[in-house]
Amino acid sequence: MLPLPRFQLSRPTSLADALIAVADGAVVIAGGTDLLPSMKHRLFEPARVVSLAGIASLRTIVPQERGLVLGSGCTLRDVARDQTVLRLFPALAAACRTVATPTIQAMGTIGGQVALDTRCVYYNQPAGWRQSVGGCLKKDGAVCHVAPKGTGCYAAHAADTVPALWLYDAVIQLASTAGDREVPLRDLYGDDGRTWLGVRPDELITSIALPAPASSVVHRKVRTRAAIDYAALLVAVSRSDQGLRAVVSAVGPRPIEVAAATPEALAEAAHEAVRPLGTHLHPVPWRRALVRIEVLRAVNGLISP
Repeated sequence: MLPLPRFQLSRPTSLADALIAVADGAVVIAGGTDLLPSMKHRLFEPARVVSLAGIASLRTIVPQERGLVLGSGCTLRDVARDQTVLRLFPALAAACRTVATPTIQAMGTIGGQVALDTRCVYYNQPAGWRQSVGGCLKKDGAVCHVAPKGTGCYAAHAADTVPALWLYDAVIQLASTAGDREVPLRDLYGDDGRTWLGVRPDELITSIALPAPASSVVHRKVRTRAAIDYAALLVAVSRSDQGLRAVVSAVGPRPIEVAAATPEALAEAAHEAVRPLGTHLHPVPWRRALVRIEVLRAVNGLISP
């Protein structure tokens, strides 16, 4: 069993106190289902960690006249079971249910999903393993082993809920001691695995606003085992009066969106847009070939009663 590094833990009960701690350099922990294993692997060794568990205002689900606002501290289980989510945003509920195991869903938060760290077979390893290969570009090294001749990091974004939130036009609410701001979720992610998240170190994700859905959405996930595993491929598809849209993730640092008029054209557009690299143990050709299949399966899910 890998031990945690030593750190100081703060447990504020107000958002204002949490923001002060974050502005002072503390690392945020919500459910801890991703951060704590990463700390055991020495990917992060913060001197101070601030827990959001005691801030009740972050754990609310508030129906609005034109949608819903999810507090970032709501657990994935609570989101998946909420009746308004099930009625208006069923693909989000489905995505919450595919995260790891029921135990993880009872701990992990929707805000943690939005901010989930990018993953790579060379990065998500114990410190000794990484040292044996000279580290990687994202941590302790100067070379991306996935693309040694490249200049960027290709660690993949693999948050189950993000493709569905993307197609539901989610807006992320951010707070800091300097003020609040809103960012459309689709604008939150970047193209480099080291700087994939457009959230400043002094900011907290406080809530996720979902407008009244303009289209139906279906969520699909490919993984080796039906529980525990991160995605080898994530797909969400929507249909509206404007046509079909698909968001494909777990293939690079940023989810990829495509649009088309027909299911076949959508599947082909997604296949052409996706260029996965060897960030997973799964074979690259297999993952890319599945893009067409999973997009068509998702469209069939839109059609099925």
